[in-house]
Amino acid sequence: MADLNFDHERIMFTPALLYIDYINLHFKNYLKKNYEDITPYDPTYLANIFYNPNCSQKDLAELLFVSESNVAQIIKRLERNGLVKREVDEKNKSRRILNLTEKGKELHFTLLKETYEVEAKFFENYSPEDVEKFKKMLYDYSQLAINSY
Repeated sequence: MADLNFDHERIMFTPALLYIDYINLHFKNYLKKNYEDITPYDPTYLANIFYNPNCSQKDLAELLFVSESNVAQIIKRLERNGLVKREVDEKNKSRRILNLTEKGKELHFTLLKETYEVEAKFFENYSPEDVEKFKKMLYDYSQLAINSY
């Protein structure tokens, strides 16, 4: 297993984005080992559909910075796996409305619970104020990234 036991100087000069990416790679590896029917990107799609009910494929593409055709392929697979339902918008027949099925919601909540459990282990030595500050900083960083790249 790789060791990230960097000295203080290296930690300070390594961009935060690389640490975020490393955490994400570990999560993707965890998903591969523990879930057969989902890809490492599925939790992001499920979460965004959950938090944006009745969104369109176009809305989802814009949220995730991917093409509509990419979204269509992933949604088709998620639909086949019984996680997402895609319905025609009655007001605009060319628009597809996305929502999670009960199975999709269950999986979303299972993954969320597992993520919270890992976070709880990480944050157990930090005060609630430190956790709040850290999450706020990550959120601010994400907003800066949206406006910078």
